[in-house]
Amino acid sequence: MNIMEWFDATFLQETIGLLDDDLLDVFGLEPFHVQFALVFLFMLALMWVVKPVIEWMMLNHWKTLSSYTACTLIALVFLQLVDRYAMADTTSTLPGYYWSVCLLAISSFGLVYVGVKGMRKLYVRLTKRSKRKAA
Repeated sequence: MNIMEWFDATFLQETIGLLDDDLLDVFGLEPFHVQFALVFLFMLALMWVVKPVIEWMMLNHWKTLSSYTACTLIALVFLQLVDRYAMADTTSTLPGYYWSVCLLAISSFGLVYVGVKGMRKLYVRLTKRSKRKAA
């Protein structure tokens, strides 16, 4: 059974065709900047979709770790599908930095996510402490 029978990947070809070198030069971007941003936004969208499902399925204590892990696995499967779609015979048509930039974007999203969560908890603790001192 071939996954391409279920999934029409022609939209990937059209999307890659939008990244014209002249268009990137107008904005002063390199292709890996666009790739990083797209994978980062993909992780953000996956967390937005997967987190409520994980919250429903699991205890409240493990929801952050499990939702990030599930999103990372889904993103890696999708990126592997893109990599396999770009195969021409035994070589890939994707640039050599494809996986390093994708993994950097996924881990950067994790760092930003944990940082925002930590800052939010710190803010709540500091505001509670200042309210207690004021009272």
